[in-house]
Amino acid sequence: MPLAVALALTGAPVAFAIESSGGVEAPVAAVSTRGTGGAEYTSAPVKPRVVKKPVVHKPKPKPRKPAPKKAPTPAPPTAGSATPVFPVVGPHSFGGPENRFGAGRVGHIHQGQDVLASEGQQVVAPLAGTIITTGFQAAAAGWYVAEHTTGTFDFFFAHCQTGSLAVSTGQAVHAGQALCKVGQTGDATGPHLHFEMWVGGWQAPGGHPIDPLPYLEAWER
Repeated sequence: MPLAVALALTGAPVAFAIESSGGVEAPVAAVSTRGTGGAEYTSAPVKPRVVKKPVVHKPKPKPRKPAPKKAPTPAPPTAGSATPVFPVVGPHSFGGPENRFGAGRVGHIHQGQDVLASEGQQVVAPLAGTIITTGFQAAAAGWYVAEHTTGTFDFFFAHCQTGSLAVSTGQAVHAGQALCKVGQTGDATGPHLHFEMWVGGWQAPGGHPIDPLPYLEAWER
């Protein structure tokens, strides 16, 4: 005999609940039963019981790190730029031991670095400055230009091509400005630029030349 029927025969109140598809037990209407003494009993309605669904916590996405920014490519030196410019425009080399600073010469030592290049290649100012002087030495520098820069150094450019001087004494020049062209005037056995760097002033009391090769190698990159 079912339990609900048995309870009804004994006069005990009976209530039924049906679980809905949404997880909530819905009450059935109160059930009236008659006891053995003839008295009728009515069961109280059952309150619905809510079945809570488990809460699922989804992991929060990790913030993405921004991609590193690429450094901008530096622009090539332009007129008026503070970036030094290599003094010879075009293909060149530094020759051998005889072309180095300090190499032996008759009665003196080599005070600069030779930059071997083709006749007529452009020679430019590495840094901004003022032209100290220009001139000609038949048995030595040939056609030459001396520049006092706005920085630490003075520059000396020798063996320029005849008729190629593009500046004059006292003229202000910017980095990259044309000075003359590669030649072989004066005491030269082939076309090249004889380039000197001076600290303390070119041919000035207390001034002296330094090895320009490390600077030239840095400027040609």
